[in-house]
Amino acid sequence: MKNYIQKIINVFTASEHSENVTKEVHQWLLDEEHADEKDIALSTLWKETEGKVDAGTWTSLENVYDKVGVSAGTKKRYRLFPWKYAAAVAMFVVTVSGTFWLTKNTFKEETAAMIEQYIPDGKTYEFELPDGSWVHVNSGTLLLYPDAFKGDTRTVYLIGEADFKVKKNPDKPFIVRSANMSVTALGTEFNVAAYPEDSEIVATLIQGKIKVNYEQSDHSYILRPGQQVVYNRKTAQSKIEEADLEDVTAWQRGQIVFRGSTMEEILLTLERRFDITFQYNTKLFTTDEYNFSFSKNTDIGEIMEVMKEVTGKFTYKIDKNVCYMKTVK
Repeated sequence: MKNYIQKIINVFTASEHSENVTKEVHQWLLDEEHADEKDIALSTLWKETEGKVDAGTWTSLENVYDKVGVSAGTKKRYRLFPWKYAAAVAMFVVTVSGTFWLTKNTFKEETAAMIEQYIPDGKTYEFELPDGSWVHVNSGTLLLYPDAFKGDTRTVYLIGEADFKVKKNPDKPFIVRSANMSVTALGTEFNVAAYPEDSEIVATLIQGKIKVNYEQSDHSYILRPGQQVVYNRKTAQSKIEEADLEDVTAWQRGQIVFRGSTMEEILLTLERRFDITFQYNTKLFTTDEYNFSFSKNTDIGEIMEVMKEVTGKFTYKIDKNVCYMKTVK
């Protein structure tokens, strides 16, 4: 729990976000649940920023409270962090922007309790949702869903990657919301990959029928099995492509497959898969793209040896859960 809260805060501070996202994240920070873990994460943030507070910090913090409806008379209803940590909150919530998306706008606290299911790096997990649908969640992924689906839809929120096998219910569409994409299904199987650190969000239809919509856009896609919608976060452009379903679902079988991936993209995936951190100079790799395929039981050492031989650009040393990479001289 501690690691995923720290990860959410780190991702949020490193990217751009809208005012609505700012509001939702700040409300999440003020919530009592996992309060101690949030305190620790904010303390870490404070230390990293060295407590650099300018004259506008406190005004910014008060503006955030006003935006989320926490007035001077109602603040006692919320758990407030020590003021030095609140300064850190103000700095990253008000002044730092990003693509991190975490919204619960369609849920009302009095009618639906949200369950947080976080799958740490190096793990995957398959379980049944309250409506009888099944979800297989990839490593480094956060899934939010209610303890009971009420209202006209079955909506869940995804940060990361998961495969959904949806129980058919024509009267209550199943919706997965991730970043600025929403995927709607009536009865189907599909995969959504939306890690906040990745440059693309990909929704792939395995069987059935899905509709893909984007926030602040009237455009939508209806997919047939074997198709995927790829959304580029940087350009805000999307397109439909034919998908290799064996590659898309490889992670569920424990396999690791890369197609046309840069080394930086590959290392991000390996970090999640093996719960390892790569330390390297960003100039070590170019934008060259590679294809790799590794079987279920391949360990990180074997993978590094293959990539080293193929690229010929680095040497490496693995020490516990850190892999140090250097340029070949």
